[in-house]
Amino acid sequence: MVAVVLYPISLVPLRILYIISDVFAYLLYHVFRYRRKVVKANIDRSFPYLNEKERLEIEKKFYNYFCDHFVETLKLYSMSEKELQNHITADYSELEKVLASNQNCHIYLGHQFNWEWANAHIASTLKKTNVVVAYKPLSSQSFNNLMLKIRSQFGSKMVSSRNMKQEMEAYNDKQHVLVLVADQNPKVPKKSFWTSFLSQRTAFISGTELYTASHKTPLFFAEIIRERRGHYRFVLTSIFDFKKQYKMGIITAIFTEKLENTIKTNPENYLWSHKRWKHAYKEEYDNRLFEKAILQS
Repeated sequence: MVAVVLYPISLVPLRILYIISDVFAYLLYHVFRYRRKVVKANIDRSFPYLNEKERLEIEKKFYNYFCDHFVETLKLYSMSEKELQNHITADYSELEKVLASNQNCHIYLGHQFNWEWANAHIASTLKKTNVVVAYKPLSSQSFNNLMLKIRSQFGSKMVSSRNMKQEMEAYNDKQHVLVLVADQNPKVPKKSFWTSFLSQRTAFISGTELYTASHKTPLFFAEIIRERRGHYRFVLTSIFDFKKQYKMGIITAIFTEKLENTIKTNPENYLWSHKRWKHAYKEEYDNRLFEKAILQS
C-alpha cells in the first residue's frame, strides 16, 4: 500500500518536489518543531567555537537539506539511470584500479546527504561488479520493503547490518564492493571504538573496522559534496593501505577525521537529527580510545 501511494509522487518532476520540500522544511522547523532540541544540541556541542547566530544558520539550513534528501530518495524510486548520472559526478578511477587487480573493496560513508543517491550511483556505474550495501532494517516492515526496493533499483545487493557476516558469505567467492555507512550510533559503548569527533569523544561501531581488517580489504572514504540543489560530487580517498602495519583503531580514527573535515566544510549537509551522542565517555573506555596522531606515531 505504501509503495502504491508513493510511486506516483516519485514521478513528479524534481523542481516540483523541491517546492514541496521547502513547504515541509518550514513546517518541520517552525510548526512541528521536529527534533529541534536534538538538532540544536548536536550542533551546539559540535561547533562550540561558532557564535549563536552561526549555529542557528546551520540549524535552519539543515532542515532544508533534510527535506531535500527525503524527496530525492523518493524520486530515486522512479528515476532513470540517465537522470541519476546527470545529477552526480564521480571519479572511480582509483576504485577501478583496485578491482582490476582482482581485489574486493570497501567504501565507508557518513550520514551526508544524499547517501542513498551515492549507493545507487556506485551500483549503476559498476555494472560488472557486485555492489553490496549494508543497511539498517526499519521497524516498519512495509517501509523497510519499500526502502529495499528503492535501494536495489540500480543493482545494489542489500545485506542487513544485523546479520552482515552471514549474509556476506554469499559473496566470499565473488568480487564485490561493500558500501558501509560507518557512523552509526553503537548500542554497547564499552565494546565500541572511541575517538575525537566534532569537538567531543564519540563512540563508533567497532565491527565495521574489524570486518575490513580481518579481510585486509582496500578501503575508501566517499565524501559527498553538494554542489547545488540536486547535484552532488563524490570524491573517493584511500583510508588505509594494508601494506602498512595495521593497528587496531587506525581505520576508525582516519575515517572519522576525513568525515569531520567534510562536515566542517558543509555542516548543513549532515544528519543532525539522529541522536549521535547517546553515550558519554567514561574512564573505563580508555582501552577503546583511539586517536589518529597516537596510532600513527
